[in-house]
Amino acid sequence: MNDRRLTVLFLASSYPRDVTDSASVFLRDLADHLEQNSVKIHVLVPADGKADTSVEGQVTVHRFRYLPSSRQTLAYGSGILPNLKRTPRLWLHVPLFVMAMAVKMCRLLATRRIDVIHAHWLLPQGLVGLMGACLFGVPLVVSAHGSDAFALRGRFLDRLKRRIIRRSDRWTANTAATAAAVARGVKLPEPRIIPMGVDVAFFSRGDRTALRQAIPDREHVVLFVGRLVENKGCRDLIEALSLLPGETRSRARLWIVGDGDERPGLKRAARDFGVDAGTEFFGAVQHRKLADFYAAADLVVVPSKVGSGGEAEGQNIVVLEAFAARACVLATRLGGIPSMVRDQTTGALVEPGNPRALSEALELLLNDADLRRRLSASAFADVARYDWLRVAGEFCDLYEEAAKARIVADGRGS
Repeated sequence: MNDRRLTVLFLASSYPRDVTDSASVFLRDLADHLEQNSVKIHVLVPADGKADTSVEGQVTVHRFRYLPSSRQTLAYGSGILPNLKRTPRLWLHVPLFVMAMAVKMCRLLATRRIDVIHAHWLLPQGLVGLMGACLFGVPLVVSAHGSDAFALRGRFLDRLKRRIIRRSDRWTANTAATAAAVARGVKLPEPRIIPMGVDVAFFSRGDRTALRQAIPDREHVVLFVGRLVENKGCRDLIEALSLLPGETRSRARLWIVGDGDERPGLKRAARDFGVDAGTEFFGAVQHRKLADFYAAADLVVVPSKVGSGGEAEGQNIVVLEAFAARACVLATRLGGIPSMVRDQTTGALVEPGNPRALSEALELLLNDADLRRRLSASAFADVARYDWLRVAGEFCDLYEEAAKARIVADGRGS
């Protein structure tokens, strides 16, 4: 590439709207670390208001509008799939979303030098990216993150996703489980397994004291972090807490950090199961404050399960953040989670959708501080392989590879 910085265009369905927003915050982290690796990043995402272009840190973010501002309710909040499930009429917005993204992408490709398109999620971004690659001859990298692999099923959609992969220059999946869910036994080009990462240095510096000041040492904090939607399994965790033996239950506090459509129902569930007195809903919390919550927790629980639309975890970033914060993790054996949490080595695993099994694991871990320390120490030793500097380096290599391969294929190589 003649020592010129590569310029990569991200296509995504969401991106943090400000410094406090956690929507697809992993994409901002990836973009920031790619900039540190001398890759210039442009990001094309839907607006949550008016369309604009701004420089955020060193990343140029282009936000497009697909409807009048007050009607743009497809992309943010609980996420596209939960939003569609809650409000089926939003399916009418999807073609407008795709067309608006495609038009804006084409304008960017026509007016700026873009070396690689990187579409995050196979649908709809992979489809849009394929249009750009075909029209402008720009290499395309597509990444499957999980919801696009495990959900959005059906003969037509499965064929469409596989066609996008076959027509792209390179494709990645965050875990082998995600890649397998896309292929489902069909022969596809070999994926590059590149997980999303974590800022190990940052999350290892959380301050435990402020959040624990009013909590007696004998009490345990059980922490849930995530969107409050069906497949995150928070209701199972509330029920599991209610099933704890009396003494253990009396000493357990449940902190729920995050927001989403299920919040009112989860509050009702806490009352119905009789654990509302020990359950606190913090709502959405600035991502940069999460380190303190992890540091204050005795146990971080990731109770994910398969959603009614097939949603499952391709990878769970909360697991990595907890590992980096030296927190003990209890999670479910679902999707890509077992590739991160090795049962009884870097954490504990139970079957998804089973509050009784979750409760039994809770009881064991809350009553065995030595076991929690052993698991968290092993997890912290393992988490370095997910550090953003390493992950960004892998994507840099992939972009270079895709760009050089396209030059050779076009007959412009030496």
